[in-house]
Amino acid sequence: MTRSLRGWIAVGLLGFGGLAAAWGMKGPKINVADDPSYKEGSPNLVLVEVSDFQCPYCGQAAREVLPKVVEKYVRPGQVELVFLDLPLQMHPDALKAAEAAACAHDQGKFWEMHNLLFANQRALGVDLLPGYAEKAGLDVAAFQKCLTGGKKQGGIREDVRTVGFLDIHSTPTLLLGRRVAGGDKVEVLETLHGPTYEELAAKVDELLAAK
Repeated sequence: MTRSLRGWIAVGLLGFGGLAAAWGMKGPKINVADDPSYKEGSPNLVLVEVSDFQCPYCGQAAREVLPKVVEKYVRPGQVELVFLDLPLQMHPDALKAAEAAACAHDQGKFWEMHNLLFANQRALGVDLLPGYAEKAGLDVAAFQKCLTGGKKQGGIREDVRTVGFLDIHSTPTLLLGRRVAGGDKVEVLETLHGPTYEELAAKVDELLAAK
């Protein structure tokens, strides 16, 4: 598991005890108003993917774990999936890849770009990103203008500050939480570092049953 953020955020882990009482607990709240979201209906349970597009373990999770989660929980309307960027300094192409995904988000194609970037982790040079934009069905000229202008770097830095507030220092990290009524915040109840699908599904099932 990738583990270094250098001076970006403090070291630490979250722990919230048993899941059975999780819905009655109070956890830290994070704002996800501008972050990519995939949901059907209005599920209360939220899964937040904290990830780095160049991290090999993140790629494994994106290819092997998340598609099963989407099929079993997201598409049936039980869980909302949200994405937070955590590009690590040790990965030279991660920041620009994060910008590319954010630019795709402007055109309603974040998840398409997300999947393409994780499918091509060994080829994330900035010169290759417009090709992925074309494959994702984007307006390539608008995408390139967004990418070269650096307009998405502020949002990515905000994501880094958010995970710093949660003392997260490794990728992939998955957060389970609930939507705070009447706003754009998620209350974090559980933090999982690189779980298998079976481990994640067990915790999701227990939270859904405990509501």
